[in-house]
Amino acid sequence: LWTHRSSSDTKKIYEDWADTYEADITALAYATPDRIAQALLTIGADPTTPILDFGCGTGLSGMALRRAGFTDVDGTDISPEMLQQAAQKTYCDTPSYNTTWLTDPDRPDIAQGSYEIIVATGVISLGAAPPGLLTTLLNSLNAGGLLAFSYNDPTLADLTYTSLLDAHIDRGDAKVLFRQHGPHLREKITGSDVIILRRL
Repeated sequence: LWTHRSSSDTKKIYEDWADTYEADITALAYATPDRIAQALLTIGADPTTPILDFGCGTGLSGMALRRAGFTDVDGTDISPEMLQQAAQKTYCDTPSYNTTWLTDPDRPDIAQGSYEIIVATGVISLGAAPPGLLTTLLNSLNAGGLLAFSYNDPTLADLTYTSLLDAHIDRGDAKVLFRQHGPHLREKITGSDVIILRRL
């Protein structure tokens, strides 16, 4: 799974995986969604702030955000099969997501400044979205907006991802508010960095 591939190949993988994805990844003790939600609380993010869960998959990240107390979450994904499952997720008898929509992996449709927080859990990584999605999501935020995402261990070892992140920070495009390594998946990937950037 963790290798460079085209967006169309990635879309096909997740479409084929949709029916068993949640059971498979939950069995591996997928910890990053809850870590990102808690990191947002740690830096003092307002739980009522509208959040876009970009690459929401079957909705595990949205559920983690709702469990942490965030109340205004939308979701988008490139896989209609996964998005259908996310749209059906509920928390305390209410939908986890206010709205969900299908996005183009090559041209994500996020109106500039429409969200103050964008979450991309396990999305900007080998086997999923390319490094440049980091730039796309940052540019979708107004100054002061937050981007919360993760780099798993294979992604941290790939300079195409880490050098782009460093370049944005060095240029003053964004400031790191939170960065911490911790558990990701119990077996195949042992860890990930949870990172929160503020757009400058």
